Amino acid sequence: MLWLKAWLETRWKIAYAFVIGAIVVGAPLWAAKGAHAGDPRGLIMNLLEGILFLVFLVPIMLAGSGIQTASSTRPGAREKGSAGSTLFTLSLPVTRTRLFVVRTIIGALETSAVLTLVLIAAWLLLPPLRVGAHDALGLFAVVVSSNLFVYAISACLSTFCDEGWRARLSLLVLMAVVILMRSININIVGLLVVASPLFTHQIPWMTIIAACVFAVVVLTIALIIIQKREY
Repeated sequence: MLWLKAWLETRWKIAYAFVIGAIVVGAPLWAAKGAHAGDPRGLIMNLLEGILFLVFLVPIMLAGSGIQTASSTRPGAREKGSAGSTLFTLSLPVTRTRLFVVRTIIGALETSAVLTLVLIAAWLLLPPLRVGAHDALGLFAVVVSSNLFVYAISACLSTFCDEGWRARLSLLVLMAVVILMRSININIVGLLVVASPLFTHQIPWMTIIAACVFAVVVLTIALIIIQKREY
């Protein structure tokens, strides 16, 4: 029931994410038909900037994973319907921990799937650039770990913010955390663009592990908030 309900509440957001992903990947390729024929690095940079945008946007779109979850099952659903669905969710005979864990797993899988399909589409559409499997794997690892990093922050905020404030605060908190991490030589944004494995030909395992550990810590904090807070 929880898995099905989570899917029904997020399927339209996934559809929107795919549309945005198609635009982000397709636009640079269309514009670069002749312009970047002799500049493969420029084309890759344009695509990586689009993927960076998706890494921040898609998790924030889908990270309403807390007790106060966005609940629309169709485009343009009214707030009244969302509130009713939230009350129904809270009335289910399940623990808050189980509810949050299920929604977090569903959301993380959905966002990872969207980003993975976008990466596969970009790889298939760029045969002349000859991106190697090792470099592609490195980019995939960076994208997935960054996705979890962003998702965890937004999911934690969803435990005490409504949908509107969650999106706004997610961006502000992400900017602050990224700046703080850069001060200790962990540059997630750089690894997605200028220092991408596609250019360095190295997989930054330490940064990937740091992002995953950060995500686990933040999600643990979210669980503590859910267990202690009155809804």
